[in-house]
Amino acid sequence: MDRQSLETEIGYLLGDPQHSRWSVTKLRERIEYAQQQVQALTNAIKQVNTYTPVADTKEVTVGSDIVDITRATFTDSSGEIRPLTGKSRIDWDFYHPNWENEDSGLPTEFSYDASNRQVILRPKPSSDHANADALKLWEVNIPTVLSGSTSEPFEANQAMQNYAMSIVHWVVAQCFQDDGTPEALSKSRFHRSNNVDDPGEFEKWIKLINSKFNAVTEIPARVKWYPQGGRVGGIGRPSKTNPLG
Repeated sequence: MDRQSLETEIGYLLGDPQHSRWSVTKLRERIEYAQQQVQALTNAIKQVNTYTPVADTKEVTVGSDIVDITRATFTDSSGEIRPLTGKSRIDWDFYHPNWENEDSGLPTEFSYDASNRQVILRPKPSSDHANADALKLWEVNIPTVLSGSTSEPFEANQAMQNYAMSIVHWVVAQCFQDDGTPEALSKSRFHRSNNVDDPGEFEKWIKLINSKFNAVTEIPARVKWYPQGGRVGGIGRPSKTNPLG
C-alpha cells in the first residue's frame, strides 16, 4: 500500500473520497505522524549501524533519528563479538555508585541517553578495544518521509506492508476529532481508542504487529532491593530470618 493508496482508503472511511473536507496536504502530514507512532509503539523496523568508540571515553554519539535501541554488540581486540547488556543509568547509580570512575577496559554494558543522543558504555573502552566499527547497534529509527505517491510506508519493508491499515485508522481517527461533535468523536474512538484494554481498530493493528515483531527493549525495568537484617550473609535452609535460604 503506497501513499496514494493510503490517501484513497482514508478518504473512503471519512466519507470524503474527493478530499474536499480534508485536503490531501493535511492527510499527508498526518500519514507521516501516524507511521512514526506505529514505529514508536512497536519497534517493528530496525536498522543496524556501527560506530567507532573513542579510547577512555564512555560516550558514543549516535544518529538524531533514533527512537530506541533494542540490541547492541561490541567487537573486542581479538575480533570476538560480544553482546552488551542494556542497563539504565539509574541501575548503574544504584548498584555501581562509582561506575563513572571505573578504569577503562572491555565494555560489557550499555545505556541509551536519548536526550543527548549518546550511547554510554560501561566500562569505557580502553585503547586496546577502541577499534573501528567496534560498536554495533540495532536501532529503531523515525521512518523515512513518503516523498512520492508511490512511496511505501515503513521503509518499504515487505513484512510491514500487511499492516499499513494501522496508518489509515490513526489518520481517520485524528480527522474525525476535528469536528468535535459527539457523533464524530464516537467515530474517532472506533478507529483509535487510546486504550489497549478497550482497543479501537488502530490498537488492534498495533497488537497484531507486536505479536509478529520483537517489540521489547534491551533495557528492562526491574525492582531494586538490598538484603537486610537476617538476610545479610545468610546461608542454608530458608527460615523466618533467612527466607531466601
